[in-house]
Amino acid sequence: MKVLLVNPTYGGISGSGRHVKLLHEFLKNKMNFEIWSLHTIGYIDVPKLKSLSFYIRCKLRKIPNDVDLIHIHNPKFIGLLDRRFPSILTIHGSYQQELVTQYGILIKPLIKYIERRLKSVDVITCVDPYTAEKMNWRWIPNMIDTEAVEKISPDDHERKLLWIGRDDPVKNHELFRKIAKRVFQSYGIRSMALGIRKGRYPSEEWISYDRVEWERVISYLKNAYALVITSKVEGLPSTLLEAWAAKCPVVSVPLPSLKKLNEICGDILKLANSYSPEDLYNIVAGVIEEKPADMIRRAYAIVKEKFDARIVSSKYYAIYESLLKR
Repeated sequence: MKVLLVNPTYGGISGSGRHVKLLHEFLKNKMNFEIWSLHTIGYIDVPKLKSLSFYIRCKLRKIPNDVDLIHIHNPKFIGLLDRRFPSILTIHGSYQQELVTQYGILIKPLIKYIERRLKSVDVITCVDPYTAEKMNWRWIPNMIDTEAVEKISPDDHERKLLWIGRDDPVKNHELFRKIAKRVFQSYGIRSMALGIRKGRYPSEEWISYDRVEWERVISYLKNAYALVITSKVEGLPSTLLEAWAAKCPVVSVPLPSLKKLNEICGDILKLANSYSPEDLYNIVAGVIEEKPADMIRRAYAIVKEKFDARIVSSKYYAIYESLLKR
């Protein structure tokens, strides 16, 4: 069996990139893969043109004759599906809202095109339990290699409050800046935003910025007061699973996907009632003061039981087999 995996990112700190890499790593002994990513296909390194140039290069590339099925990890690239091959589309969040947030209302024709093409996909999976239930798609969550996380030592420097994400309006970094400043004023605790290059925002005594390798991200999580999620749109963030595997508490704005996850898993992250800085600050302050050991313990057990890469990748393998039998 050979699967064509299509996603711009592979590995790194990108959530979908980590997902694709782990899927490949944990199934490569059972089957073969062809991987199309920015690094294998190429792209134009200009903001807003990366995805488009990657898509065009993929369209111009011939799918190898020995490929048995196609697995695409972003609905923006649904046009790469070929009816000659069985197909899987994995959706890593609420793509409509995310596209509109990133590109504005001019992106609506693309959204309509995606919605029409969805009908031709054999299997649609979604990492977000809320959207999967709403759209009647199959829920297969993001995954984490818990054994790899366990091997990484905690950061031995100053303990901080963490935020992890790309420099994108969807991730709502400005809200974290407000929380970080208030936490420093109240507790003298500094914060760090990982995934945003140094110099992009003004340097402050209370917050620092850096881009680091995945292993370094985990080491910071193992020594953090909490991970704070401020995104306007999320599916099931890989950073959430990484925090749980690193025994780091998680505080988030009230995302529908995470509300649903809390229902499924039993209140293992702290959710604010709104996007109000005051609401979110109060939740963060509560975690700093309470040190919720029981919640951390339960989250760690659940991430090993439900979200480990060995378990999640096997779900995809079962879908691959069923599609080929069909």
